[in-house]
Amino acid sequence: MGRRRDALSLFLFFVFCCSVWTQDVGAAGVFELQIRHFQNPHGHLQSGKCCDLRAGGGQRCSARDQCDTFFHACLKEYQARVIPTGACTFGSDSTGVLGGNSQSLRNRGNDGGGGGEDGTNGHIAIPFKFAWPKSFSLVLEALDYDNDTSEPGQLIERVLLSSMLNPGEQWQKFHHHGRVLTLEYRLRFRCDANYYGPFCNKFCRARDDFFGHFSCDPSGFKVCMEGWTGPECKEAVCRQGCHQAHGSCTVPGECKCHYGWTGPFCDQCETFPGCVYGSCTEPWQCVCDVNWGGLLCNKDLNYCGTHQPCKNGGTCTNTEPNEYQCECQEGFRGRNCDIGECCPRFPGSCLQQTSVSAPGGFRCLCPPGWTGRTCQLGNSSCQGLCLNGGRCEDPQSGSRCSCPPGFSGKFCQSGPGPCDSAPCLHGGQCTVEQDGRTAACNCPTGRSGLLCEVTLDLCDPNPCQQGVQCHSAEGRYICACPDGFYGNECASLKSPCIGQHCPGKRKTVCAVSDTTHGGLSFYMILVGVLALVMVCGCAACAFTFSHLHRKRRKQQSVPPEEGINNQREFVTLIRNVDRAVPLVPPAAPAAQPPAPAPAPRCYEEIELTLPPSPAPSHPSPALKPAHAPKLDISNREREKLNRFHYTDNQELEV
Repeated sequence: MGRRRDALSLFLFFVFCCSVWTQDVGAAGVFELQIRHFQNPHGHLQSGKCCDLRAGGGQRCSARDQCDTFFHACLKEYQARVIPTGACTFGSDSTGVLGGNSQSLRNRGNDGGGGGEDGTNGHIAIPFKFAWPKSFSLVLEALDYDNDTSEPGQLIERVLLSSMLNPGEQWQKFHHHGRVLTLEYRLRFRCDANYYGPFCNKFCRARDDFFGHFSCDPSGFKVCMEGWTGPECKEAVCRQGCHQAHGSCTVPGECKCHYGWTGPFCDQCETFPGCVYGSCTEPWQCVCDVNWGGLLCNKDLNYCGTHQPCKNGGTCTNTEPNEYQCECQEGFRGRNCDIGECCPRFPGSCLQQTSVSAPGGFRCLCPPGWTGRTCQLGNSSCQGLCLNGGRCEDPQSGSRCSCPPGFSGKFCQSGPGPCDSAPCLHGGQCTVEQDGRTAACNCPTGRSGLLCEVTLDLCDPNPCQQGVQCHSAEGRYICACPDGFYGNECASLKSPCIGQHCPGKRKTVCAVSDTTHGGLSFYMILVGVLALVMVCGCAACAFTFSHLHRKRRKQQSVPPEEGINNQREFVTLIRNVDRAVPLVPPAAPAAQPPAPAPAPRCYEEIELTLPPSPAPSHPSPALKPAHAPKLDISNREREKLNRFHYTDNQELEV
């Protein structure tokens, strides 16, 4: 067994490696060339010579000894200008000798791309083991095969082609008309089996085994077989309706339940082992049904209702799970009240019987003055005398009628009274008329009618005095009394200390004093608030004035000379002039020649000086001497320059 297991493991590993190696192949295909027809009417080579000796030494080539024509194909990468020499990058191949000077291969049955091993059908196949680039360059040469020389062949015609070819089964035809040879051929590129896509680099091999169950579409995509799904078509499609979480499958149409679940669709949980009258919502539960209890739900909590053990009218009571107690009627005993007591009042008068007419298997022979099954009823009984559905009860002390609800009296002869049904509404009191059968209702205030069902409007007519408005609500009315009146009807006056009804002067003064006291308090508060606002305003004004005063003193404390130096002591203004304006030169000797004229756009330089400070102790070297030459400027510019100074008594001189 160990050797078999090892052999099986080795075989599975070998299959897996083969599968991985097959999928690692990048691309595969074949480039095919088919010669359809060629014609060399004169039998010449590209050099103009005959393929073989001339006939009789004449000018024409021999018609009997024609060219032995075959073709050689060299496939290269795409070149805009094809170079006939160099390596055949994509591969090369040759046909066999196809014939003489001219040959037609259209009817040789070569549409399928096959051919003999000698290549006499004009078919060339160059295999590819990498992605097909679509664009290519082809060097196709027609050669003359010569047995007498060691050369591969003498060149008849060379065809140079650069084109693009998509993979497929369709051929693409080409024609060549050269100086020596006329040629018709066709090309195509086909992907190998299991390779798809525009570059033949998409691998897809149909399979139906452990590694997948799929076929391949024309684009190379996997198409799962019926009953399988997933990226690799390895996941089986379970039975329809199978629970996704509690069921699974290894083959299509199966529904195998997980541990703890059961049913055709694995949607039913398994109860705890031994659970009798219970269910579950999760595996291994035991949720008891109604009237059942216990760990395994096997205890009957309603034994009386399920089994009805008490016989002969006995009353059953559930005492505990699976336990009960019967309260037997008179004349019966036993756990289930199934044993009859033979005449308990008169034991000696019992006759044992087994007929159906004698329930309990006995019959009592009652003495005079007693009757009933067990002689429980005396002759002074109320049997047959109870009226209106009353039931005669005859305890040992005597008999009486048990009346149904609504009836009373010794024999239940008194029926329900007219007021027993409480016919009066809204709190009305019911009274019985003299005939004893008619009820009358005494309605409360605001209600009327036979049953007090009518609501009266207590404000109609208006009971309020002084002509005020009346409001009715919930069986009463309310008067909106004016000032000085109160009461239900506004007929009473309030305190006589208000208005003209005040009898004493002392109370009037007291009322006025209270009013004055309240008014004085309000005015005092108002005056205090106004005073607080004024104090705050004065404080704010004082703070503002103080701040302005300190700022002004600080400005005045700056020395005049320092204020001037903070400005520009010497100002040079450069102003653009649109037209040529000659600059005014300073005073110079007359013999000095004038400067040459500036360019059309020139600049004017203006030098400004400040007036001398009032008797400075040490003159500032930055100030311009007063005797320096000056240029005149406009009044507007003068105003702009005067704004540079801090003090009011200084002004620029221009």
